[in-house]
Amino acid sequence: MTEDEALTLISGLLRTENPIVLREFEFGWLARERLSEQERASGMHVGQGSYIIDRSGVITAHTSLPPRRVMEEYAQARREGRIKGRQVWPEAGPTA
Repeated sequence: MTEDEALTLISGLLRTENPIVLREFEFGWLARERLSEQERASGMHVGQGSYIIDRSGVITAHTSLPPRRVMEEYAQARREGRIKGRQVWPEAGPTA
């Protein structure tokens, strides 16, 4: 997956008019919406989460921890063979 493909995928999921900032790291990209000054002034940044777009195409939602920490925790989980965060893409199908 390329950075452009990652941006296209997350943009389609978030459906926002705001720019999305990607930070590349070992296993993919951390994505976070860049809020406007008005949105920040109204408090929308409080609790704003991040998304990880894994190079495999899986996207997971994460808490509002600092981006570097989210990336470090995700990378550690991947090194252990796990995916960290709540998977939002592709959506999990119904279970029997």
